[in-house]
Amino acid sequence: MKRILICSLTAAMAAMTSVSTSAANDGVAGSSSSSGDFDITLNVPTQIIVKNFNNMLLDTTAATLGAPIVGTEDICVGGIGFASYSVNLSSQNGSSGGVGSDPFQLNGTSQNLPYTAAFIDNVANSTGTGADVNGDITGSFARNGNLDCQSDNARVFVTVDAAVWESANETSYSDTLTVTVTAL
Repeated sequence: MKRILICSLTAAMAAMTSVSTSAANDGVAGSSSSSGDFDITLNVPTQIIVKNFNNMLLDTTAATLGAPIVGTEDICVGGIGFASYSVNLSSQNGSSGGVGSDPFQLNGTSQNLPYTAAFIDNVANSTGTGADVNGDITGSFARNGNLDCQSDNARVFVTVDAAVWESANETSYSDTLTVTVTAL
């Protein structure tokens, strides 16, 4: 029993010393002053958030024949404990997140329409970086928002090419696009 207790105490002391790099130092008695010191450590666990989503309605009533239909969704990416992040876009119906034949796909009852998706880390640009066949956006983006995400700071683009929407045989198509941000 004593041997187990000694081994446990030794292991606990070894774990404690690995957490603290230096010990606090008490002051010594002096004639006019005394000083001591201690280390301060702030732990900031990584936390990332993406929010401020709204549903996107794409409509052909104002579309121009021969021109793509482009929809945008402004969102906020924020967090603490990291400097940059990566982005993945996945389509519930498409091959980037489901079993469709195209990476991004709007499904009707009997006809499916492909679309493209892109991302940019601001809300001023009118184009973004397109997602690859796996939904990954090339590169990384600097974090410029905190956890409360009061202001949108990123944009997702959805584009349905003219040849695609002009070939629609049905009146309604839908998909769910998932935006995943990963702290780097």
